[in-house]
Amino acid sequence: MHTPGPWYMTASCPDGTMATDDKGARIALWPPQGGTVEQCANARLIAAAPQMLRALQRLTRPDDGRGPSDEDLAYALDVIRIATGAP
Repeated sequence: MHTPGPWYMTASCPDGTMATDDKGARIALWPPQGGTVEQCANARLIAAAPQMLRALQRLTRPDDGRGPSDEDLAYALDVIRIATGAP
């Protein structure tokens, strides 16, 4: 069982990062000061986890043999950009 998404990063790196759910409950907390680049990258991945799960479900759901729709692929690419911090 996991905390349902969406999750959000509610503090900015490198001063500390917290991922919360849509009600503000803490999902994960990183050092309040001196967060590293790696910790910030981890925070992005963790905060994007519910959306990544949804993207995978959309890409792997049963279909009519044509594969994922363009909309499903676009959603997955958007989630990948968010999770990796890519432009």
